Amino acid sequence: MSSPALETYLARLYTDDAVRAAFLLAPRAQALLHGLSPQEADAMAEMDRVGLQMAAASYRAKRQAHGRAAKPAQRWWRRLLPGWI
Repeated sequence: MSSPALETYLARLYTDDAVRAAFLLAPRAQALLHGLSPQEADAMAEMDRVGLQMAAASYRAKRQAHGRAAKPAQRWWRRLLPGWI
């Protein structure tokens, strides 16, 4: 079972270019800085870096295709109450 810190860090690696770039330079150190345990940091250091880059690019393309990047200010509740706003 993974920790909340690990899941949060993975999400940031997939979506944040700066966090991913820092991780690629020093994987274990960055994982520790983001609150992962030494065992989790060791596992992260063994991560497939090419796969990480490919997954990040895929997620970015999906967000752009769905318009999420183009409409960051749109709120979920506006879709529920269109006649009120």
